[in-house]
Amino acid sequence: MAPLTHRQHRYARLIAVPVAAFVASHLVFYRHFPYEDRYQFPIAYFLTVSTVMLCCWEVNLRIFTYLDQHIPFHRNPVKRIQQQMLLGGTATMLTFSVVFPLAIRLYSGDWPSLPTVTSGVFVCATIATLINGAYVGLYLIQTIYAEKQQPTVQVNDQLKHLALPPSSVWIVIEAGSRQLRLSPDEIAYVYSSGGMVLLVKTDGQQVTTTYNSFSKLENQLASAFFFQLNRQFIVNLNAIRSVQDDVNQKLMVELVPALHKSHHSEHVIVSRYRRAEFKKWFRQTTVA
Repeated sequence: MAPLTHRQHRYARLIAVPVAAFVASHLVFYRHFPYEDRYQFPIAYFLTVSTVMLCCWEVNLRIFTYLDQHIPFHRNPVKRIQQQMLLGGTATMLTFSVVFPLAIRLYSGDWPSLPTVTSGVFVCATIATLINGAYVGLYLIQTIYAEKQQPTVQVNDQLKHLALPPSSVWIVIEAGSRQLRLSPDEIAYVYSSGGMVLLVKTDGQQVTTTYNSFSKLENQLASAFFFQLNRQFIVNLNAIRSVQDDVNQKLMVELVPALHKSHHSEHVIVSRYRRAEFKKWFRQTTVA
């Protein structure tokens, strides 16, 4: 769940950049105003601040997108804000140090003086802090509002230990020279990576199969029990601990047991294109 859509970002840039550039170019750099004699619009400073803002905006937006995927606010808000400050601040200053002198040179024909650079650092840091702070605040407000309107679907203890209806159809898994005959409730999920298909049982045991894709398994994994989250995971309902909204209308599905023994659970992303289908399956199978 991103705080702003792409369209909203465009509108925000169209409003924020010219306003901030106008204020900064007059108050910080030119220090003359329209009501004064011999006033001339500081076009070079205005274009410089606009260029720097747009570049820093894009850099910070990409950092936010990266962190949204790897350290979402809902998972670890303190660490997320720390990483945002560190990466965002560093990237902003690096972008400024490259773009600002080049923009001054391009628009005015001269390299910036030391006082101008110092003023530019102040302006850049201030604007970056305000925009990042507003973005974080908007993100948190939107998250709280979404939780109130549509609470996160938490699977309770009964669901974790839900006994699936007995099935007369056994699932036969080829694992090397062996053939395993398993019931649906023995399988937590199936994981595919690098041409290898791994079956993870509900007790945490991992079985390396002889398959190189899901194609030979799909017919055996009935939709009443299993759902393919993405190209890597086909999961059993019993393996799902929680379902949460994620960025860009994606879903974050928490599975147990985890692939790695050192982790408590496995987090898997469901794309926005499969979101509706997954929610429909999840509701139907949960109710059933």
